[in-house]
Amino acid sequence: MAPASQGLLGRIQRSNDEASHRFGPHTAEVEAFIVAAGQLTPWQWRQVLATRRLVASVTKDGAGSRDSARSIQVAIRSSERLISEPLARAGEVLFDTLVKRSEEKQVAAWQAMTALVVRSQLPALKFAVHYAPFAVLIPLSGSDVLDPKTRRFLELLQALTREEVEALANRWRIEPGASHALLQAVAKNKHVKSEEAVAVAALSLIPNHLVGDQGWSAVRTAVHGGRVLGAMGELSPQEIAELWTPLEAVIPLASLSEVETHPAGERVRSAVNRAIKTITRPPRSRFVQPAPARAAAPYGPNHAEVAAFIKGAAELSPIKWLRVLDRRKLVASVTREVAAEPAGVVRSILAALEGTRDLDTYTRCRAFSAVERAGFAIESHGRIDVDQVRRMLEPFEPMIVFAHMNGGGFAHRVAALDRGEWQRVAAAAPDPNQEAVVPLVNAGTAMIDFFGGRSDDEAVAAWLALAALVHRHHLTPIKFAASYAPFASAIPVTNPRALGAMVSRYVTAVGRLGASQCAALAEPWQVDEAHSSALSRAVADGVTRPGEEAAALAAVVTVPMRLAGSGGWAAVKTVAFGGRVIAARGRLTAEQLEALWQPIQPAIPLVSLHAPAKAKR
Repeated sequence: MAPASQGLLGRIQRSNDEASHRFGPHTAEVEAFIVAAGQLTPWQWRQVLATRRLVASVTKDGAGSRDSARSIQVAIRSSERLISEPLARAGEVLFDTLVKRSEEKQVAAWQAMTALVVRSQLPALKFAVHYAPFAVLIPLSGSDVLDPKTRRFLELLQALTREEVEALANRWRIEPGASHALLQAVAKNKHVKSEEAVAVAALSLIPNHLVGDQGWSAVRTAVHGGRVLGAMGELSPQEIAELWTPLEAVIPLASLSEVETHPAGERVRSAVNRAIKTITRPPRSRFVQPAPARAAAPYGPNHAEVAAFIKGAAELSPIKWLRVLDRRKLVASVTREVAAEPAGVVRSILAALEGTRDLDTYTRCRAFSAVERAGFAIESHGRIDVDQVRRMLEPFEPMIVFAHMNGGGFAHRVAALDRGEWQRVAAAAPDPNQEAVVPLVNAGTAMIDFFGGRSDDEAVAAWLALAALVHRHHLTPIKFAASYAPFASAIPVTNPRALGAMVSRYVTAVGRLGASQCAALAEPWQVDEAHSSALSRAVADGVTRPGEEAAALAAVVTVPMRLAGSGGWAAVKTVAFGGRVIAARGRLTAEQLEALWQPIQPAIPLVSLHAPAKAKR
């Protein structure tokens, strides 16, 4: 072969070798981890972070370093090379992949990847501390070819009760001869992953029962069992019996033999096939990024409207604010829940949003829900059962003493909580409906600075409108209107052109109602069941909602000027019903439309909504 060709082939070979080892001896695993981490869904990330918190509850170092993502990236790019070359390369690719993820997620992935890069150099337990949060979602290579006894041990570990875990936490000591034999056996079987697999499982399971030093002791005992299982081929029966003594009372050694053995060839074959796929997968390029997935709207399905409200509320003039507050008083004169969300509750919620700004979204949602529940409990004034109130206040004990406290005092105490206290509150709070809470938390956070400079009345009005807008399609039109009506003219959320001519004329007529017409609308009425069913079918797909909303928004401001109290509320409900009927007119027969319009007919005749006839010339 010509020297030139030999030189070219040599360079190609060296290039291939460098590519296959650019992240160290575990390059294939590291590459697979980075790709998989970049594809984790928000729900999977929540699982990762929850497991990470579990691990931190038993490890003394809090599951890893306290470095920020920024400081890690600075170290990666530093010329001083505090980080090894393979790790720095892997870190650059990882942070490029997770550039849009939160700092907590980036740091968690960095710690797991760091352990993966130096996997063969770390003790099994130390490796597991860093990698356990990802072990279920991104399984380790070799985790599927464990021997039958180890798999049986893992199954029994999952079924342990708290009492059995406490037994594992007891102090124990091994006879020196058996301990020395175990060390020698482990040194001869470094390729066996039993200890590592058990360590990962123990760190995910045991903190559910025990935390702190006691939990760590139980984890170490379980890991000792994994070490013994991985080295059994090099130990005598007497040594195995001696080494298994710390676990015998909880998981008898004999129970591990009660397994159905599967052909080892099948397990090895499947593992090899997966490894081949991982190794032969083309490496992900740092420079050619795939088209980014469209991020979920932070304010939920009504993102555009919420964003417009946040901007518009900050730009309202003092005159417009006076008009907003006047309209809120009008609405309150007919709605039954005049103080649905008192100022103390709103200020408490805003203090929670401010105090949890630097926490992850999951923790913020739990804290938000806890504050909201506690605020309502304090302001309930005996309307809620005492036991129910006590359960609502539990997450804040003993940090806040609730005796003789009102909503305002609670808001001041909430504002004084520090990061650690917020985390404890979140840990003790029940799981919220994140799909509903996250958009509201994001929207409220965006308005924190705005709320700080407003009076209580303005803050309550704006918060009610914001919450109604975020959850618009989860609320009935009339309930949405009751919360948003004060802002309806200043920051419109309905498009008159989209309503249709007849609905627009109806909304205009509602705005011109007199006292006698409102009194007529307040009269009790009932619709025939057949016609009611026809209307329900006509509005089932939600097509009439804009018309009903527009009518309700006009009614909750107009009717209270003529008729307050329960009569006014009855008239508002009748007007909203009329909006639903007139918006669904195209799906109703003439007879059905006429019958359904009877409650509104005395105040707004149906014929008056038709287009006026053109004058003859």
